[in-house]
Amino acid sequence: MVERNLRCRCLISGAILSAVLGFAATPAAADVSLYENGGLKIDGAFTGGIAAFSSPGAQFGAGSWSNNGAAAPGKRISGHPAWTEWFIHPELKAAYDTGTHGTFYGDVSAQVTATGGDGDASLVSTTYGRPILLELENLYGGWKSGNLVPFLDENGLDISGGRQSFRVADGFLISNGVNNQGKRGMYWTQSRTAFEQTGILKAASGPVRGDIFYLQNVSANSKLDPGLVDNAKTRLIGGNLEIFENLASEDGKPAKDGATVYADRKWYAGITYFKVFDASNGNNFAFGNTGNGGNTTVTNTLTSNRDGMNVFSAHVGGNVLPFLPDFSLYGNYVYENNSSNNKKVNANAWYIEPGYQFSDLPMTPKLTYRYAHFSGDKSPGDTTKKAYDPFFYNAITRGYGTWFIGEIIGNYVISNSNVNIHEVALSINPLDNVKLSVLGFTYNYDQKTQNAGVTSDNLAREIDFTAEWTINDHLLLTAAFGMAKAGTGYREYLKNNANGWDADKTWYLGETALVVKF
Repeated sequence: MVERNLRCRCLISGAILSAVLGFAATPAAADVSLYENGGLKIDGAFTGGIAAFSSPGAQFGAGSWSNNGAAAPGKRISGHPAWTEWFIHPELKAAYDTGTHGTFYGDVSAQVTATGGDGDASLVSTTYGRPILLELENLYGGWKSGNLVPFLDENGLDISGGRQSFRVADGFLISNGVNNQGKRGMYWTQSRTAFEQTGILKAASGPVRGDIFYLQNVSANSKLDPGLVDNAKTRLIGGNLEIFENLASEDGKPAKDGATVYADRKWYAGITYFKVFDASNGNNFAFGNTGNGGNTTVTNTLTSNRDGMNVFSAHVGGNVLPFLPDFSLYGNYVYENNSSNNKKVNANAWYIEPGYQFSDLPMTPKLTYRYAHFSGDKSPGDTTKKAYDPFFYNAITRGYGTWFIGEIIGNYVISNSNVNIHEVALSINPLDNVKLSVLGFTYNYDQKTQNAGVTSDNLAREIDFTAEWTINDHLLLTAAFGMAKAGTGYREYLKNNANGWDADKTWYLGETALVVKF
């Protein structure tokens, strides 16, 4: 008990020290105008960040292990991993306003990313070995219509293509085009988001907007990490249609633009469909191909069986009741189906999240509850995969716990598949630019028999304490402290997958991050 208390004190002290050091940071400037003449404008931008982590009792005592080349534990790295992540992202933007025929634009950027120390706290660490990488992030161009299309908003038609980011709603299904693992590092920070290839048409008229999109992700199974095969290379085409309402304008600031900026929406509702017309389906992404390195079951790799899949989704979010402005409701439903050849899939996921902001009370506390369901596979040896494929979800769009649900379990145990989650969160704002939150989670396997040797659906429990300080428009400092206890089901899983470890320790995590953007 004494040892655990000392560890907790060290983690909390580290978070406080980081907050104090944050006061000394120099505020960043706005976007830098490099050249402007006539209709041509060239700007520079920069984003950078650094984060530090300490995780005593990782994996409930089993610790973090290296990859033996088959996505299974090799050697034990540490039972108390500590690591850092940092990235630098310079960007160059150009736009040419023709005056009468719309605006042509382009963007190019790169990122340097690095993970130091022991790497992340996953059972099999994907960032062990202190990776560092310089890689292209954005390289795309496009055209906006200006006032050329009379029945659309100004710039209501936007056509673009190339290497860029793309998100639907709050990122439950589509947000992140690359896995920040292996030599890319940045497992927690998730600084890279661009898809490798895109073709996107956006249209907006009043409260209605829509997208037609072609996407190809950056596969983790690449020349960078030929042994890392956790994400099938995927090409898809689809559409998204939404209705929304803008937030009220703020004094002295531009009008809100919910058609293009997710955070500018008071509420929204929409439907999405896409078809995967090509995906990696060999080796670890194959089914019934055990003699050539393929899956022994359809659920060994979550992103297998994508080729030919149809995905349907409906989503809602924001302050949906005008007569109750303090009430919010977020939700999403996704259904996945594939009946082509032997790559059968029948899976689903959904969540519902009501919340209430007590705006008349001091510090405007907000209370939310979320239930999230991600289907599992009761019979992984049959011919149909029922485990949900999480596709391209991202980390933070609405704050801590968004789609990496829990700083410990959500980041380093689950992959938003075969799990049901209850979450309760309470946040307060002691200052306009400071948010403090406490989040509690319970996790249960949806289908315990998906994992061999697991007889209990009790996966884990977790509680997190978080702080977010928006120092100014360009500087953000965050800190979090969490602790988790393993359930019987995950202890059984670790005994089978971590060389017999009986993982009964409390797992702690302390983290802090500073992000600069201009």
